[in-house]
Amino acid sequence: MSREKKKNEMTKAIVETAKQLFNNFGVEQVSMHMIAQEVGIGQGTLYRRFSNKAELCMTILSTDFQALFEKINRYMQENADYSPYEKGKYIILELIRMNAEHSSWIEVIISQTDFKEMNREKSPEVPPPHVAVQRVIEPLFKNMDSMEDSFFRSTLMAWSLNPMLIRTFFERGYSEEQIAEQFAQVFLRGNN
Repeated sequence: MSREKKKNEMTKAIVETAKQLFNNFGVEQVSMHMIAQEVGIGQGTLYRRFSNKAELCMTILSTDFQALFEKINRYMQENADYSPYEKGKYIILELIRMNAEHSSWIEVIISQTDFKEMNREKSPEVPPPHVAVQRVIEPLFKNMDSMEDSFFRSTLMAWSLNPMLIRTFFERGYSEEQIAEQFAQVFLRGNN
């Protein structure tokens, strides 16, 4: 077996084991040491492939994020004639649903990502959730007549869609649809 194939198989084993442990015990309760032990490798081997738990979580979630972004792109193409407000509300709702489904994973990613290092990289292989969300939202803002700075507005909105804030709204009794409507009103008002 080639060295590259062994490396890929080891990475796959790490990802599958981590996913199983995260699902069984919760992301916060699982340490990198636990993952290494379960896979049967040293911690150094694990850290050579994933520098921290955030990177591992993002790798695991990258498939789900990719599927979500493809779904949003299909919606945007199929509903090109909808107003920016309606398209934006749909995107927000889908992001809230993804956020709710993976909140503990996303919290780890946000809390453990070194944003100074991330900003130095020209294009990280797997961007943290807020960066990916900003990239999906920005084109919507660029199409709005009143948006002078689409990057600023889309980045602000992406960071606002964080798990801790969304959980606060859920705890206050808001539904996913109500949260999406409120976000749309705050960020997209005047464009319906």
